[in-house]
Amino acid sequence: MARALLSGATPREVLARVLAGDPLGLRARVAAALANEALFLDSDRALLRASAHVARFAPRYRGQPEPDAWLTARVLAAVRELVDEAHEGARHEDATPAPFSELAVKLKLDPVALARACAALNACERVERRAFLALVIEARELDIAARDIGSTPSETGRAARRAIDAALGALERGGAA
Repeated sequence: MARALLSGATPREVLARVLAGDPLGLRARVAAALANEALFLDSDRALLRASAHVARFAPRYRGQPEPDAWLTARVLAAVRELVDEAHEGARHEDATPAPFSELAVKLKLDPVALARACAALNACERVERRAFLALVIEARELDIAARDIGSTPSETGRAARRAIDAALGALERGGAA
Protein backbone atom coordinates (compact mmCIF):
# COMPACT_ATOMS: atom_id res chain seq x y z
CA MET A 1 0.00 0.00 0.00
CA ALA A 2 2.78 2.44 0.90
CA ARG A 3 4.51 1.89 -2.42
CA ALA A 4 1.31 2.66 -4.32
CA LEU A 5 0.80 5.88 -2.35
CA LEU A 6 4.38 7.00 -2.95
CA SER A 7 4.81 6.14 -6.61
CA GLY A 8 3.84 7.72 -9.88
CA ALA A 9 2.92 11.14 -8.64
CA THR A 10 4.28 14.61 -8.09
CA PRO A 11 5.22 15.69 -4.56
CA ARG A 12 2.01 17.74 -4.43
CA GLU A 13 -0.10 14.70 -5.33
CA VAL A 14 1.73 12.52 -2.79
CA LEU A 15 1.20 15.16 -0.11
CA ALA A 16 -2.54 15.19 -0.81
CA ARG A 17 -2.63 11.38 -0.56
CA VAL A 18 -0.57 11.31 2.63
CA LEU A 19 -2.64 13.98 4.37
CA ALA A 20 -5.98 12.37 3.47
CA GLY A 21 -6.62 10.18 6.50
CA ASP A 22 -2.97 9.41 7.30
CA PRO A 23 -2.85 6.16 5.29
CA LEU A 24 0.87 5.70 6.02
CA GLY A 25 0.47 6.02 9.77
CA LEU A 26 2.76 9.03 9.97
CA ARG A 27 1.05 10.38 13.10
CA ALA A 28 1.96 7.22 15.02
CA ARG A 29 5.49 7.28 13.61
CA VAL A 30 5.94 10.91 14.68
CA ALA A 31 4.57 10.18 18.15
CA ALA A 32 6.94 7.22 18.49
CA ALA A 33 9.93 9.28 17.35
CA LEU A 34 9.13 12.12 19.76
CA ALA A 35 8.60 9.70 22.65
CA ASN A 36 11.67 7.60 21.86
CA GLU A 37 13.90 10.66 21.67
CA ALA A 38 12.04 12.48 24.50
CA LEU A 39 11.77 15.61 22.37
CA PHE A 40 9.67 18.63 23.20
CA LEU A 41 8.13 19.58 19.86
CA ASP A 42 4.65 20.36 18.62
CA SER A 43 3.49 16.97 17.31
CA ASP A 44 1.14 18.50 14.73
CA ARG A 45 3.96 20.59 13.31
CA ALA A 46 6.21 17.52 13.28
CA LEU A 47 3.50 15.55 11.46
CA LEU A 48 3.15 18.24 8.79
CA ARG A 49 6.92 18.41 8.33
CA ALA A 50 7.16 14.62 8.10
CA SER A 51 4.34 14.56 5.55
CA ALA A 52 6.16 17.19 3.51
CA HIS A 53 9.39 15.17 3.67
CA VAL A 54 7.61 12.05 2.50
CA ALA A 55 5.99 13.93 -0.38
CA ARG A 56 9.20 15.69 -1.36
CA PHE A 57 11.30 12.53 -1.49
CA ALA A 58 8.61 10.12 -2.80
CA PRO A 59 9.54 10.60 -6.48
CA ARG A 60 13.08 9.38 -5.67
CA TYR A 61 11.91 6.33 -3.73
CA ARG A 62 12.53 3.12 -5.66
CA GLY A 63 11.43 0.53 -3.10
CA GLN A 64 14.66 0.39 -1.12
CA PRO A 65 14.86 0.35 1.81
CA GLU A 66 11.56 -1.25 2.73
CA PRO A 67 8.71 1.28 3.06
CA ASP A 68 8.61 1.12 6.88
CA ALA A 69 12.31 1.90 7.20
CA TRP A 70 12.10 4.61 4.53
CA LEU A 71 9.12 6.29 6.20
CA THR A 72 10.79 6.14 9.61
CA ALA A 73 13.89 7.75 8.15
CA ARG A 74 11.78 10.57 6.65
CA VAL A 75 10.07 11.14 10.02
CA LEU A 76 13.39 11.25 11.87
CA ALA A 77 14.82 13.67 9.31
CA ALA A 78 11.80 15.95 9.73
CA VAL A 79 12.05 15.83 13.53
CA ARG A 80 15.80 16.58 13.45
CA GLU A 81 15.12 19.50 11.13
CA LEU A 82 12.56 20.97 13.54
CA VAL A 83 14.94 20.54 16.49
CA ASP A 84 17.70 22.28 14.54
CA GLU A 85 15.39 25.12 13.52
CA ALA A 86 14.18 25.64 17.09
CA HIS A 87 17.74 25.62 18.39
CA GLU A 88 18.86 28.07 15.73
CA GLY A 89 15.86 30.33 16.38
CA ALA A 90 16.57 30.33 20.11
CA ARG A 91 20.22 31.23 19.48
CA HIS A 92 19.20 34.19 17.37
CA GLU A 93 16.41 35.31 19.69
CA ASP A 94 13.96 34.37 16.98
CA ALA A 95 12.10 31.51 18.68
CA THR A 96 8.73 30.75 17.15
CA PRO A 97 6.17 30.98 19.94
CA ALA A 98 3.07 29.91 17.97
CA PRO A 99 3.09 26.19 18.90
CA PHE A 100 3.66 27.10 22.53
CA SER A 101 1.21 29.98 22.95
CA GLU A 102 -1.68 28.03 24.48
CA LEU A 103 0.56 26.06 26.85
CA ALA A 104 2.47 29.20 27.80
CA VAL A 105 -0.73 30.99 28.78
CA LYS A 106 -1.73 28.07 31.01
CA LEU A 107 1.71 28.09 32.66
CA LYS A 108 1.76 31.89 32.87
CA LEU A 109 4.96 32.05 30.83
CA ASP A 110 6.02 34.10 27.86
CA PRO A 111 5.49 31.96 24.72
CA VAL A 112 8.90 32.90 23.32
CA ALA A 113 10.56 31.98 26.61
CA LEU A 114 8.77 28.63 26.64
CA ALA A 115 9.84 28.00 23.04
CA ARG A 116 13.42 28.74 24.12
CA ALA A 117 13.09 26.39 27.10
CA CYS A 118 11.86 23.59 24.83
CA ALA A 119 14.73 24.26 22.42
CA ALA A 120 17.15 24.13 25.36
CA LEU A 121 15.66 20.81 26.50
CA ASN A 122 15.90 19.41 22.98
CA ALA A 123 19.58 20.42 22.88
CA CYS A 124 20.26 18.31 26.00
CA GLU A 125 21.57 14.78 25.74
CA ARG A 126 18.91 12.13 25.18
CA VAL A 127 19.42 10.65 28.66
CA GLU A 128 18.88 14.10 30.18
CA ARG A 129 15.67 14.60 28.21
CA ARG A 130 14.43 11.14 29.15
CA ALA A 131 15.19 11.75 32.83
CA PHE A 132 13.46 15.15 32.73
CA LEU A 133 10.43 13.68 31.02
CA ALA A 134 10.17 10.78 33.48
CA LEU A 135 10.77 12.73 36.67
CA VAL A 136 9.36 16.19 35.96
CA ILE A 137 6.67 15.74 33.34
CA GLU A 138 5.45 12.23 34.15
CA ALA A 139 6.22 12.53 37.91
CA ARG A 140 7.53 8.98 38.07
CA GLU A 141 9.43 7.66 41.05
CA LEU A 142 13.21 8.00 40.77
CA ASP A 143 13.97 4.28 41.10
CA ILE A 144 11.41 3.33 38.45
CA ALA A 145 12.53 6.07 36.07
CA ALA A 146 16.18 5.05 36.51
CA ARG A 147 15.38 1.42 35.80
CA ASP A 148 13.40 2.31 32.68
CA ILE A 149 16.16 4.60 31.43
CA GLY A 150 18.82 2.01 32.20
CA SER A 151 20.72 4.16 34.65
CA THR A 152 21.30 4.51 38.36
CA PRO A 153 18.97 6.66 40.45
CA SER A 154 21.73 9.14 41.22
CA GLU A 155 22.74 9.53 37.58
CA THR A 156 19.09 9.82 36.53
CA GLY A 157 18.57 12.57 39.10
CA ARG A 158 21.70 14.41 37.93
CA ALA A 159 20.65 14.06 34.29
CA ALA A 160 17.21 15.51 35.05
CA ARG A 161 18.85 18.34 36.97
CA ARG A 162 21.04 19.23 33.98
CA ALA A 163 17.93 19.38 31.80
CA ILE A 164 16.10 21.49 34.38
CA ASP A 165 19.05 23.88 34.56
CA ALA A 166 19.08 24.19 30.76
CA ALA A 167 15.34 24.91 30.62
CA LEU A 168 15.45 27.37 33.51
CA GLY A 169 18.37 29.17 31.96
CA ALA A 170 16.41 29.59 28.75
CA LEU A 171 13.33 30.78 30.66
CA GLU A 172 15.38 33.35 32.56
CA ARG A 173 16.89 34.68 29.35
CA GLY A 174 13.39 34.93 27.82
CA GLY A 175 11.51 36.34 30.81
CA ALA A 176 8.18 35.35 32.27
CA ALA A 177 4.74 36.78 31.68
